[in-house]
Amino acid sequence: MVNMCFYITATLPKGVVLEELDNIFNEYNMAFNPIENESILSQLRSGELYLRATKDYCDCDTVLGSSNNLQEYQNLLNSQKVRNLKKKKWTDEQIDQWIKEKLQREGSSTLRKKLTPKEKENETKRWLDFLRSLLNTKKISRIGLLKHWYDGALDTEKITLTRTEKIPLKTISPEFLLNLEEDVLYEFLPSYNF
Repeated sequence: MVNMCFYITATLPKGVVLEELDNIFNEYNMAFNPIENESILSQLRSGELYLRATKDYCDCDTVLGSSNNLQEYQNLLNSQKVRNLKKKKWTDEQIDQWIKEKLQREGSSTLRKKLTPKEKENETKRWLDFLRSLLNTKKISRIGLLKHWYDGALDTEKITLTRTEKIPLKTISPEFLLNLEEDVLYEFLPSYNF
């Protein structure tokens, strides 16, 4: 199955009992279903859990990382319009330039549903509250979030992490979540870890 969508995945430390966190997952409409993807598991700590974070069909409309143009760029790159340009023998450089010009002309959120400021605020608050609830349980020492554009299946996609960032809970802000980068593993930690 080919997905061609953004997905938010998560990591949790070895030994976390997911069933003990079900109330939090349900309260914030999260799935946290295990994924066996050797490509990403090989880049994590031994025994680390790798999970599909949300219950949504895909996460193309997520607020996470929505303030940077990477999401819109990726959506345009995989659009029917670009497939038509490739049939017309456009080069990768020409397509890249066309996408950049289109984004500059039209601004962000060209292909995805535009959220009202209130909807964006509510969704960002939901993610912040979820992270805080999870980290305040004292049952986990960290939670990682990863946003990736999938060209294939969740369990077979080849993913190379750009980097891992450790973020204390007290420094998490809506702006930070809105600017998450693709292929960066963000590990959120209880504030007492710093």
